Amino acid sequence: MRFKTVKNLHRTLGAAGGALLISLALPASPATALDMSWGTVVNLNSNKCLEVGGWSTADGAGVNQWDCHEGNNQKWLAVPYGGGNLIYNANSNKCLEVRGWSTANGAQIVQWECHGGANQQWRIHNGNYHFALINVNSGKCLEIGGWRDDNGAPATQWDCHWGENQFWS
Repeated sequence: MRFKTVKNLHRTLGAAGGALLISLALPASPATALDMSWGTVVNLNSNKCLEVGGWSTADGAGVNQWDCHEGNNQKWLAVPYGGGNLIYNANSNKCLEVRGWSTANGAQIVQWECHGGANQQWRIHNGNYHFALINVNSGKCLEIGGWRDDNGAPATQWDCHWGENQFWS
């Protein structure tokens, strides 16, 4: 009886040790590599902040760029979810999404009540001190279309080409 108990103890300790080694070998999730906690998201091309236009709290309100002013409509929080991250706006507590689940180039980026669908999930691609946001549903990058640098220029999605209008800090 004593032999059986010792043998079971060795098996249990061996399994626990193996699980610990595996967990230590796994890389940190990409979502933890970017600290996006109620901060501004600045476009590399225009040096303007991503915001919900007009401080709207309505579903479907457009997302654009504007001179940075630290208002809550320009603050965002990334929370790991599903195959990416849900990105919440501090003013409305709604999520960044591609309107209508579109997969087309030029589709509008809006805010909507958070439901966790793939059109609201964003993978974070880290570059050198900057990052790109890739929509899980479409596989396209968040950008300010046409390389615009004016206030109010809309956020859209486009095939990822890694230009400065698709990178954020």
